[in-house]
Amino acid sequence: MRFFMGTHQPNWATMTAAPLFISDVRLRDRKTLPQARGEIAIDSGAFSELTKYGGWVSTTPREYVDRLRRYHEEIGNIAFAASQDWMCEPVIIHGGQVGRIRFAGTGLSTLEHLRRTVGNLLDLRSLATDLAIIPTIQGHLRTDYERCVELYDRAGIDLAAEPVVAVGSVCRRQNTTEAGEIIAAIIEAVPGIRLHGLGIKTAGLGAYGSSLLSSDSMAWSATARLEGIRLPGCHGHKNCANCLRFAFLWRLRVLAAVAGHLTRPAPDGGPARTQKGSRDVDRDGRAQRLALTGFREEAARLELGIGIRWAYEDGMSVREIAELTGMSRARVRRMADADQDRPVLAVLRELRRKWDLESDPATRAAADYVVATLTAAVADRAAVAQRQDGSNARGRSASCGSGVGRSQNARPRPRGLIRDGGGPK
Repeated sequence: MRFFMGTHQPNWATMTAAPLFISDVRLRDRKTLPQARGEIAIDSGAFSELTKYGGWVSTTPREYVDRLRRYHEEIGNIAFAASQDWMCEPVIIHGGQVGRIRFAGTGLSTLEHLRRTVGNLLDLRSLATDLAIIPTIQGHLRTDYERCVELYDRAGIDLAAEPVVAVGSVCRRQNTTEAGEIIAAIIEAVPGIRLHGLGIKTAGLGAYGSSLLSSDSMAWSATARLEGIRLPGCHGHKNCANCLRFAFLWRLRVLAAVAGHLTRPAPDGGPARTQKGSRDVDRDGRAQRLALTGFREEAARLELGIGIRWAYEDGMSVREIAELTGMSRARVRRMADADQDRPVLAVLRELRRKWDLESDPATRAAADYVVATLTAAVADRAAVAQRQDGSNARGRSASCGSGVGRSQNARPRPRGLIRDGGGPK
């Protein structure tokens, strides 16, 4: 599963190659836009819009499309953009107060929300056939989601043929089995559908992340703000709600949750397989899918181990890392002390050979993406660390949110993670 890290800091797009999820609300008024190093997904800002106004008031489909075109041209690497959908949680429809947030309420029916969600996608695509604007399946009850699927079908939208389809209004109930049942119902209704979970938190990913192609979350920022978390070496701020270092540690927690749910020992002691049910595809296609899944799982564990070692080098204790990632201290200790002499690129090439990913072009391209993302992250680390070393030499300390470099109390950094250069092979 690909994880898009939600952020309200657009400039992070210039600082990391990791996939980011950025709202149109944070981009629309900027005179100068960042140039992305990695993939960017655009959130339409539906939650903010419906919460504040009870409808789409501040942005028309034409205005949204015009801005999306600007983002494609100036930011670049836009993976997809969400439509101007209508969430279906009761508080969105009826209004009210939740904590400090006041919801205006739309006063409409759930069915009308579904119709407007589907209708908006048609409007946006009629204005911009060349932009990757994805459908969103909305609902409150399981039958609502099934009805939304039917509405897309009647509108001539083949959800199974879409590169990715978002599913919304599930994040507030992901600690129950209901959200997993909704995801399963959508997959049953549309075999082969590739789902993106909007706003999925770690608990939800641990429960049903294996059913998703990708997801996003801003939970890391809310957690740091509400719990007053500040990492060692972060100065100038009372918490890490805007800290790239903490965001990447949260990403490790997500990877750990998903990897723990996906991977189970194979009965014969061979390579691990996932718990996903088989789909209506031919035997060779199924074998390629399983091979790619196995490769992704091992690559995710590799990335998790690297991230743990980086956090340890940056001055975090084993206890702190264990608490943030939800892993045992013994496991964190083993990963922090693991040998790092082998270059990441060499390990990934070995994994590609192990899983035999070269015969199918689509599988090979997907593996290329995994390799490029992870090696770019390592290159990011090296570049930021080099700048950080230069700053420390001049007597300046790292500040919160300035990157993923070392703190003043960082441990010595082992070298050689990516000694052999070049792109994926």
